[in-house]
Amino acid sequence: MFMSSQWRLLIHGPASPARNMAVDEALLREVREPVLRIYEWNVPAVSLGYFQHAVLAEDRPFVRRYTGGGLVDHARDVTYTIVLPRAHPWMELSAPESYRLIHGGVQAALAACGIEGDLTPAAHPIESDACFAKPVRFDIVAGAQKLSGAAQRRTREGLLHQGSILLPDPARNDDLRRGFASAFAQRLDLTLKPSELTPQEEMRAGLLERDRYATEGWNRSRSLVS
Repeated sequence: MFMSSQWRLLIHGPASPARNMAVDEALLREVREPVLRIYEWNVPAVSLGYFQHAVLAEDRPFVRRYTGGGLVDHARDVTYTIVLPRAHPWMELSAPESYRLIHGGVQAALAACGIEGDLTPAAHPIESDACFAKPVRFDIVAGAQKLSGAAQRRTREGLLHQGSILLPDPARNDDLRRGFASAFAQRLDLTLKPSELTPQEEMRAGLLERDRYATEGWNRSRSLVS
């Protein structure tokens, strides 16, 4: 059983939608140890869930994620990714329980910025294609406002968890990014070591960006292959 509590920490500045999603999938494909990645977008893009229609993006720059879930507007949010290898003990948790655990760490990061949020106990009876219009179980909410949601995909390599945080005041985004890793790690009893992409991850990300996430075929088709 994989028992290490040491994770890699990747902090990435603004990049294109295709690059951001390619790096996330590359980390999943090459995963050897847990990863926390915090990153930014160089355009006010939206990301679509794996099964959503491209028309939902309207005229915005967009990219299709490898995970499911609803449309996420990245114009004002803070984004992070967690990647776990298949042998990690958290992989034994059900999907809802893994959301609960991870979002407990996100709660701590929000609290460190003076923002209190609660884990919603059940999905709200709302139908919407937009992630932040529909809180589901273990999302983070403050009153009627959804603060954080996520989507996951499990493969033979491990777990990809892609999360988004939408603060009431986006001027606090930089504060959240600066304090996120330490508060998250403290809540979940983890050790984070600053890291960079390996040559293999860089190569894989470049290929995925070129052949998948930057293509019309991937971003506009709903008839996808894994």
